[in-house]
Amino acid sequence: MTSITQPKRRCLGFMTIAMLISANANAVSDFQVWLPININAKLSAHWRGFLEFQPRVGNDAENLTSMIVRPAIGWAVNDKATFWLGYLMSADTVSLDSDTYRIENRAFQGFSWRDTANDKQFIWEVRNRLEERFLPRNADPSIRWRTRLRVEQLLPNSPWSIIASEEIFINLNDNQNNAQLQSGAQQNRLYLGVGYRFAPQVQVETGYLYQHVWRNQPSVDQDNNIWMSNLNLNF
Repeated sequence: MTSITQPKRRCLGFMTIAMLISANANAVSDFQVWLPININAKLSAHWRGFLEFQPRVGNDAENLTSMIVRPAIGWAVNDKATFWLGYLMSADTVSLDSDTYRIENRAFQGFSWRDTANDKQFIWEVRNRLEERFLPRNADPSIRWRTRLRVEQLLPNSPWSIIASEEIFINLNDNQNNAQLQSGAQQNRLYLGVGYRFAPQVQVETGYLYQHVWRNQPSVDQDNNIWMSNLNLNF
């Protein structure tokens, strides 16, 4: 029988607790499809480039609810640690079934640590971001912190892998013009999927992502059941 190492036990336990905390029987739900395209480029010994395009289809996968463009530049301290500086523009519908979009501009700073274990068959990454969100009808930025733990287990002698991640979002300030932008936990994302590497530079991921968004009264929380498929390109 294959034993589960202590780091893997901790990851599984952390993700299970996060799912239990997120659950809310009173939340409204939606089925969505997210299709990110992630381009990573090694520009020099230390400089890194990143570009993401991500359409999101919501309202039970019937309406384009978001379109995201996210470029970033990174400085790799070594082969594990990288600092990031980036920008995001997102067009989001005012409601799930609406054709009216509002634009969010966002600056962010980040730090990621990526490492391996078990002869590089187990890959884990911790990604932290501090975001300044400039939202419509809000003069002051909404400041948000997010932390993601991602693990990937490569299958022996196979291009397939199993991937899981957990990400928590926390608002750091109160916004006087929006009751939903108050300090505290804002959302949680839990993901489980599989990956397939066509080549070292090309990987496709697909799987289920559970997103819980906490909302202040009189609004109710939002539960999104998401099928997410990523195309990851590395140069």
